[in-house]
Amino acid sequence: MFTLAAIRVQTASRVATRSLSASSVTKKDILQELYLKEIRNYKPDASAAKADVTTKEFAAPKVPEAPKNDIDLKSDLKTYEQSGVLTQ
Repeated sequence: MFTLAAIRVQTASRVATRSLSASSVTKKDILQELYLKEIRNYKPDASAAKADVTTKEFAAPKVPEAPKNDIDLKSDLKTYEQSGVLTQ
């Protein structure tokens, strides 16, 4: 009885060991292979090299001028203070 139980434990451990240590079959990733193939076959266009020739030099825009106010604020403030409160 003891030997039968020992044999069952040994076979169970072998099965577990086999399933854990067995290397899985490597599968090819089709998308990765396609992506790598496209990257390897990529050749830049000749027109991209010509694009550098047609670019212009950067010129910073001129600084805008501050607006000029012809308003006399002191006189406007005095008239506001003297006007008083308007009620309807």
